[in-house]
Amino acid sequence: MASMHQSNDQQEQAIADLILAIRSKDLDKIRHAYAKHGDLDQAAQLKFCFETALSQPNNYEHYQNIAAQCIVAHGLPSGVIAGLNNSERITFFMPALQASEAYAQTNHQGNTFLHTLFANPELPLPPFNFIRSLLLFERNESLVSALRVRNQHNLTPIECYFIYNLKDAQLPEHELTALFALIEAERADQSQPDMSNLKHIKSALKSVTYDRDARPLLVIASYYQTPVEALYNLH
Repeated sequence: MASMHQSNDQQEQAIADLILAIRSKDLDKIRHAYAKHGDLDQAAQLKFCFETALSQPNNYEHYQNIAAQCIVAHGLPSGVIAGLNNSERITFFMPALQASEAYAQTNHQGNTFLHTLFANPELPLPPFNFIRSLLLFERNESLVSALRVRNQHNLTPIECYFIYNLKDAQLPEHELTALFALIEAERADQSQPDMSNLKHIKSALKSVTYDRDARPLLVIASYYQTPVEALYNLH
């Protein structure tokens, strides 16, 4: 308990240091207030920037820029990656991710932000179209690389969606199209799917009942380049 209180105190001090630096309007002081702390404290500072930006819409870009400046200069704490699991958070940190080319950065589980985004069960639907838009309109080399990263369980971000977040709800047409586009981008380097992961797909499919023509089955069949019937027979 003492160490937990100490940790909380350190995070509060880190936030206080950042606030003081922000009030000085000195970018070097802001960066230094971030750089002198460890990963957990930096994560607390970035969370403060995000929450303040949401509560003060007129200052949104200001706090977004502060977060980006700190991350570009001194790195993204790996602990933040698991929190980048919805569009709102990714939108805020996108300038930082883009400028520091941190799309493919992983945490201790080998997950990129795409793994955590696509596997987030709290999302009614992963924002495939949002990510596809980033591929189309942003510098996308490292974002494509992030699509190809395998975590400690040897799963790509899209496979995490199949296994952890597949629902019986139909994908809207624009999201389905976007998902196919992401699969195509992942495969642009002519890499092949890891067929051994089909056993995990089998376990995931047992919890959901599909018709033979269900869109999720079509997507999975396309991803693994296998007949739909082979998946259907997994039930």
